[in-house]
Amino acid sequence: MKKILKKACPIIFMVFLLFGCSTNQTNLEKVKGNNLTFSEYFHSYDGLKERKNSKFYKPLAMNEVQSSSLPDEMKKVIHPIDLDSLPFRVKEGKVYFVTSTNNEGKEISQVQISYIGKNEYGNTDEFFIISMTESDRNPLEGHDISYEIDLVGNKLIKGRLTEDLPIYQQVRTTNSALLYRYYEYNEAEKKIGVVGTTADEFYAYYNGYIYHAGYLIEKDKNNEEMQEKMLQLIREYILESSS
Repeated sequence: MKKILKKACPIIFMVFLLFGCSTNQTNLEKVKGNNLTFSEYFHSYDGLKERKNSKFYKPLAMNEVQSSSLPDEMKKVIHPIDLDSLPFRVKEGKVYFVTSTNNEGKEISQVQISYIGKNEYGNTDEFFIISMTESDRNPLEGHDISYEIDLVGNKLIKGRLTEDLPIYQQVRTTNSALLYRYYEYNEAEKKIGVVGTTADEFYAYYNGYIYHAGYLIEKDKNNEEMQEKMLQLIREYILESSS
């Protein structure tokens, strides 16, 4: 019996090395869903509108991310922000995970971090949302996107993320706006849907990920100072996520 245990111990030890101890791991739970999010202005560059074979998972709380079975590469770009830096009171924070395949058949992962503010009726009226999608190419490379307005006449600002890479900021300056999409979970139906609304947006590529963010706050709060503050917030998030 002792000889058997001696032979078995190295095998058991190797199993733990290979697979780790998953006792405390939060496993991902598949849920229903059918629509995907993408930038209305930049999808012609990144192709994220054309994804197939999408799979959706029940959103996680931020404090569940590191102990979850999310891919390690996606965990690296997920981190909480200082809630005091947001111009509204956060009532809900969630992390969404979606996988799909691109036109070449390669599986890509996408996460969305949502910070939601709600009114007295429980409806979303303010938010700050960041999505990060894997991409092995920079969709902006080779394109001179230097227009000063977007497709419906709102301000489009080309800023600097790093010395070599841009970050774009779309500021709502007209009564029209391009559609901004984000994921929302319906607990009763156990389904992730896509909400379409308006928002000030940011778009950038950095270190293997496409970053697309949007925020919605009260109009009278969204002055030039606030727009610059939100730009700095997303810039810092991107650079910290991928460092």
